[in-house]
Amino acid sequence: METGKLIRAIRKNKNLKSKDVYKNILTRPAISRFESGKSDTTAEKLFQILRNMNITLEEFYFQYNGNAENDDFLTIDAYTEAYYAKDLSKLADLEREAKIRYEETANIKFLHYAATIHLFQRKLTYQPISGEQFSIIRNYLVACETWGYYEVVLFTNSLDFFSADLIDALYPTVKLKMTEFNRIRRYKNELFSLVSNILVLYLEKNDADKSAYYYAELESAVSNSDNRMYEHAILLFFKELIALIRDKKEDTHKLQQMLQMFDFLEMKRISKQCSSLLADVRRNNAEAF
Repeated sequence: METGKLIRAIRKNKNLKSKDVYKNILTRPAISRFESGKSDTTAEKLFQILRNMNITLEEFYFQYNGNAENDDFLTIDAYTEAYYAKDLSKLADLEREAKIRYEETANIKFLHYAATIHLFQRKLTYQPISGEQFSIIRNYLVACETWGYYEVVLFTNSLDFFSADLIDALYPTVKLKMTEFNRIRRYKNELFSLVSNILVLYLEKNDADKSAYYYAELESAVSNSDNRMYEHAILLFFKELIALIRDKKEDTHKLQQMLQMFDFLEMKRISKQCSSLLADVRRNNAEAF
């Protein structure tokens, strides 16, 4: 459906008059051409029209796509779920599909998806990381002077394959960008997600100092989030893990209680991830002696 025709349908459904929607934006003849699909308008004018109809750009985009979910979110969710489920067959299918889409469209995001999925498969099978596949992601991000939401998500999803030094170097820039995105409701919790992933990397290495630093960053991210109960629970778990690393203690009673709470709240994936993380920390503690 052309933009103008959709605008007309929304306007009619809202019982809005043309003069109220298009005042000081389009002339009467221009309105007729626009709503009949015979002409288009500028992005600036479209934003004004949407504002006058009290509809967000995200809502409009959703309707423009026939009420279909964003393909990018669906793809990322699909390969993330497959990774945590250790579903190698699904990951292989998704990588193959991403490569086909790249050949069909030449859109670089599909090349990035394929590279990320390939790296996930190698990690799950304990194979050396493919330098060629990782360089596709790293070179793109390093060469990109201005990061948008896409670049931040790409970085977050490929954190496991970056060196600690590079993560630390990039973090201030990424944090600044994510703070900007926090103003957008849909992306409001992304900073918490990013910092959580970085913190997990350092917890897995039993690096108490770096873990403490990113824990403090995580605490500040919670105040801007909409999902307080879940995030405070995760914070408590991370805090206990850091204490476990610092003190080299064996008492994990509180941590086990938290895992039970995650199960009770039906946060199965979180419970499984945290349980695995606890096992890594305990194993590293044992090896330290």
